[in-house]
Amino acid sequence: MQDRPHASPSAADASLRAAAAASRILGEIVEVSGGDCVCQFSDDARFATMTESGLGNSFTGQMGSFVKVAVGERWVFGVIRALRAAGTGKDTPLFAEIDFAGEMVPDAAASGGQTFLRGITRYPMPGQQFASATLEDLQAIFAPHARAHLVMGTVYPTDVVHASLLIDPLLSRHFAVLGSTGTGKSSAVALLIHRLVEQAPHGHVVILDPHDEYGQAFQASGIKFDTDTLNIPYWLFNFEEHVELLVGADNPDKDLEADILNRVLLVARRKGKPQHQAQRITVDTPVPYLMSDLLAELNRAMGKLDKPERLAPYLRLKAKIEELKADPRYGFMFSGVTISDEMPQILARLLRFPTEGRPVSVLDLSGVPSDIVEVVVSVLARLVFDFALWSRFDGGHPILLVCEEAHRYVPEDTSSGFRAAKRVLDRIAKEGRKYGVSLGLVSQRPADISESVLSQCGTILAMRMNNERDQHFVERAMPEGTRGLLGA
Repeated sequence: MQDRPHASPSAADASLRAAAAASRILGEIVEVSGGDCVCQFSDDARFATMTESGLGNSFTGQMGSFVKVAVGERWVFGVIRALRAAGTGKDTPLFAEIDFAGEMVPDAAASGGQTFLRGITRYPMPGQQFASATLEDLQAIFAPHARAHLVMGTVYPTDVVHASLLIDPLLSRHFAVLGSTGTGKSSAVALLIHRLVEQAPHGHVVILDPHDEYGQAFQASGIKFDTDTLNIPYWLFNFEEHVELLVGADNPDKDLEADILNRVLLVARRKGKPQHQAQRITVDTPVPYLMSDLLAELNRAMGKLDKPERLAPYLRLKAKIEELKADPRYGFMFSGVTISDEMPQILARLLRFPTEGRPVSVLDLSGVPSDIVEVVVSVLARLVFDFALWSRFDGGHPILLVCEEAHRYVPEDTSSGFRAAKRVLDRIAKEGRKYGVSLGLVSQRPADISESVLSQCGTILAMRMNNERDQHFVERAMPEGTRGLLGA
């Protein structure tokens, strides 16, 4: 456990008296539970206005505002989640339901002599007075304390207290940007990435952009890849991705055709390799092979069949391969240059090594056929994670993977469809921080995102959500002391 700072009782008492004098007493606590309390406003405080500079002229004790109560030598802070009256009329008692947010503890080494810590160690008692939080309180709560941070706005209801995101927790614990269509998610993500790049120009950012929203935003600091420049060689696909691409999830003979593909793909990958290397190659090994070799092996296997009725799955598989090769929409996988590329060249191009002042890769997936978008996302996310995994012995390279429309690739419902992308992103969410891979999820339908993945996000930027199901889902994912802010 972290040792909490402390100060002498006389210094703490003086600090409490000074803070109480600057605050407005609002009323008394009438009920306390594990994570919240209920307070009753005094008659003269019900409609008192906040007069501190920067807090505006809004009513004291409004929804989402901070309040505090003295407990021993420290202050316990909370956020007003709900307000209710005991009856009707202007003189009826008014009650506030308050979520505990944390406590301000004496700390001689900190600026201002105190530090805010999440969670509380001592609870207030019914009958104690509670007071409004001052501007100085909010500045102390939200101060970054000289740690690397990004300034994203101001803290409600002030216009002077900076809302900052600490860079290390933001990236090491992943983040999610959630909100309905038109609430500014893409603008917030673009601003966040610009601020990150300013402070960490040698990092690497990969944006999976299904609607071509980010290309314009990063013209100066990034490179945009579309289907004309993406060039993801088909030989990078593992066996599961080959099956989804060439066989399909809804094929009634999927198992039979997958077995055929397994045999001919292994032969094609091993062809032309020295014996000692070929024995170590599997159907998942990302080594270049010629599609013509795959077709030749498929024809050879068909020639060995003794019954014509057994040809059907071979012919379907062959027809599918030839169809994809001839379709210009799949040119980014089957172009002639892809077979000559090697893994270092591909990674250097997609992940921006070296960055050359432009560390952001915007992967425009809007031109990728919809039936294989998830396969492409699976390949790209797997490349990012595998690179980080194998480069950790070389000092590591921090990479941020931003996934727009995340509910499409990490859905809660796994009853149908291709789910390799979900498995890769789920692994990044759970293990990525060990290898320097950070995950950013962006979605307009948070309730459709896998709860196990969203629960790994330590920072949630929640914007307006019109759907009640989405609101309840995000509320469950938020940490203690902040759930009431969603409805404030």
